Amino acid sequence: MSFSRKSQFTATLVLILVTTVSAIFLLRHTTNAVRYEVRERFFDQYNRQQSLMAELASRTVEEMFSKFQRNLDLAVNLFEGEEVIAPRVEEIGGLLRKIKGALSETAAVEMTVFDKQGTVVSIEPADPYTLGRNYAYREYFQWARDKGKPGQTYLSPFMRMEGGAFRGDKALILAEGIYSPEGDFRGVVILVLSFDDLVRKHILTIRIGEAGYAWLVDTRNQTVLVDPNGKVTGMNFAEAFLPKWRRLYDLLVSTQNGNPGSGWYDYQVPGDSGQKTRKLVSYYPVHIGNQLWTLGVTTPEAEVEALLSTFLSRQEAFANMLLVITVCGAIALLLVLITWNRLLTGQVNLHTRDLIKARSRHESTYNNLLATQKVAAVGRLALGLVHEIRNPLSAIQMNMQMIRKKIEPSGTLRENFTIVEGEILRLNSLLKDMMNFARTRPLNLQPTELGELIRRLIRLMSQNLDAHRIETEIHVDSPLTVVCDPEQIHQVLLNLLLNAIEAMKNVSGERRLAFNAFVQDGTASILISDTGKGIQPKLTEKLFDPFVTTKASGGGLGLSILQVIVMRHGGSVSVESEVDTGTTFSIILPLAGPTEKPEEQP
Repeated sequence: MSFSRKSQFTATLVLILVTTVSAIFLLRHTTNAVRYEVRERFFDQYNRQQSLMAELASRTVEEMFSKFQRNLDLAVNLFEGEEVIAPRVEEIGGLLRKIKGALSETAAVEMTVFDKQGTVVSIEPADPYTLGRNYAYREYFQWARDKGKPGQTYLSPFMRMEGGAFRGDKALILAEGIYSPEGDFRGVVILVLSFDDLVRKHILTIRIGEAGYAWLVDTRNQTVLVDPNGKVTGMNFAEAFLPKWRRLYDLLVSTQNGNPGSGWYDYQVPGDSGQKTRKLVSYYPVHIGNQLWTLGVTTPEAEVEALLSTFLSRQEAFANMLLVITVCGAIALLLVLITWNRLLTGQVNLHTRDLIKARSRHESTYNNLLATQKVAAVGRLALGLVHEIRNPLSAIQMNMQMIRKKIEPSGTLRENFTIVEGEILRLNSLLKDMMNFARTRPLNLQPTELGELIRRLIRLMSQNLDAHRIETEIHVDSPLTVVCDPEQIHQVLLNLLLNAIEAMKNVSGERRLAFNAFVQDGTASILISDTGKGIQPKLTEKLFDPFVTTKASGGGLGLSILQVIVMRHGGSVSVESEVDTGTTFSIILPLAGPTEKPEEQP
């Protein structure tokens, strides 16, 4: 009997010991698996953050070069296909200076115009040393003369200036040819870009963590523009990395496919020739004219590990505590670990969703900033053009009236006078639209009931709507009060209503105009829908750009003015359209009005 009890005790002890050892082994295995999964997810999330930074930075650089290209287009269009000669340059010299002045806060340091022989006929800022010299041997001039076409731009590889006021400086050349309507070469306009300034403003400012730098390479020419230590070099891939850093060399060569990606490479710690570090990297292509660059954002792996160490330390302490009570509850503790793992996975997914929302907000902010810059640039140019055109146009109109009174024309001549006067009135109307676009009125903010504003607009336009057999539907939350300038918002809604009537004029089927307004997340959403002919997809993206229109007549400024008004109220406007089905414009306004005082145009 005693032997049987002893055997049972031994068996129980062995069972407890085996269960404990198994639980400890299983706990250790599970803990290590959790640590590995956490590490992998954290590193993956970190790479996503780096990829987002690289993408936003590359888009910023691309937009900056798009701004340079737009100003080159403006300079080229000033010649209107005429010969690039001194009298013409002197005639448009003021406008050339304004175009260069619009780039004063950018990396563009010089704008130069060459005639078809390669001689400098204009340079801003003025440089007597360069003016009159011939640079026909330069690659950008030969490209424009022999290969270029109207509207194409050329970007030089990384270079050092050999002459002029910026001799010896690191620079890039952005060029566009001037051509006659028949395509004959007339000359070249170039922008000299300070590469050091560009790098200082748009590359060296990109930092993540304490030792995370951005680098920039010219992929097609295999040239390092900004190395992983933040220095401007100009060395080729093989010379800089092949002997010692083969993995980094292979990674840079692989970017020639123009696709974004992530990875890692070993590199030397700055200031310590004997220490290597592994870096996490995410990179994104930068497409500029005929060039392909790649922008990378890097962080030492040790720094990322340090960010993770605090959590891992807490997790280790938790695991040690579980080991003490494993005998009493190995199975329960295992369930706790599984629950903890699921909770961690949920937190990672929540963090990912937060990053996606942040990215969406960044893109929205970026698009609003881009639209604001575009409006400001066109506004400045519009004021200059209106000033240059309005006075001579008034003189032409006055002289035409005097001539008509003096000679009292009849027949065909009288019709010709009528046509000329009509065109002068049309030009004056267009100039008035440009002035309204460039000089916005101050906002007179006051609480406004949108439902009453919309119904008053429908009553005002009822005869016009009935004349075109258009049915109207109004669905507005009541009350729906917004702090806004009622006159300017009335102008926005009237503009969209008139556009809808225009779109439904020739529609043979149902003609219906719908206004829907409701409150959502502290904002007022206004939807204006019609059953018109719709808008072609290729026009939808640039519909709010100045001078873009789908009408046979008109200056193309109505929707641009509308967008400016909405943005100055702190809101946004967008459009969705389907050909032969209809169009819906969406306006979003903050209920409490703009959070910041809008800047007035000069």
